[in-house]
Amino acid sequence: MEPIPGAWFWRPRPVALPRARLFCFPYAGANAMVFRTWSAHLSPDVELVAAQLPGRGPRIREAPITRLKPLVEALGQTLAPSRIPFVMFGHSMGGLVAFSLCHWLRARGFPAPMHLFISGRRAAQIPDSYPPTGELTDAYILSCIRRYGGTPASVLAEPGLMELLVPIFRADFELLRSYRHVPAEPLDVPLTAIGGTKDDTVPSAQLEGWREHTKGPFALSILEGDHFFLHSAEAAVLRVVGQAFEGASRGEV
Repeated sequence: MEPIPGAWFWRPRPVALPRARLFCFPYAGANAMVFRTWSAHLSPDVELVAAQLPGRGPRIREAPITRLKPLVEALGQTLAPSRIPFVMFGHSMGGLVAFSLCHWLRARGFPAPMHLFISGRRAAQIPDSYPPTGELTDAYILSCIRRYGGTPASVLAEPGLMELLVPIFRADFELLRSYRHVPAEPLDVPLTAIGGTKDDTVPSAQLEGWREHTKGPFALSILEGDHFFLHSAEAAVLRVVGQAFEGASRGEV
């Protein structure tokens, strides 16, 4: 079985002979630990593998990446082609990363995921509205963090923690701000877009736009919650994702 490199990917519950893998990509400002409880919802022979990006978690001393292309290139180079079936899930910024990585894999003739789940992220052709780099001030970043929610008030009130978090958010917002969609042939991968009933930052019409990015089956699933429904409705999210593993045969290892 090909190893999963430790720097870029974290496995909360390693599986010796996985039938399949679920690769997860976190939202802006987050690290791989946001998926730490997901393994409990998966079949014992499905291995969860969460992306650990530079500048956060155990990689806090590394400079964060502020452009999507080099980030996807690094992730793609690290993900050796595997004979083990896999599914990709990305929330918010992570959805854009997962989508771009699927295109990177296809361009190089590598295996495609069995299913792509894009959660809480507007379709790639709909631009973000982040201001120029020079206007990504601390005040602006803090207003975005408060608007999206998901960061406890106790963390927002702790200057030492915010001193660590704000540069990570700034780098991730710069990555999103600099992204420019280039039309391409739709993926030949089943794609499910997931949203929250109370997520006013990503309305369902913007999720529906993902339909044009696949030649395979498309589904739109709206779950109860705001932008961070992946936490508040975690079990429901994993029920949707778990359907992709039904019938997946054990890969050759």
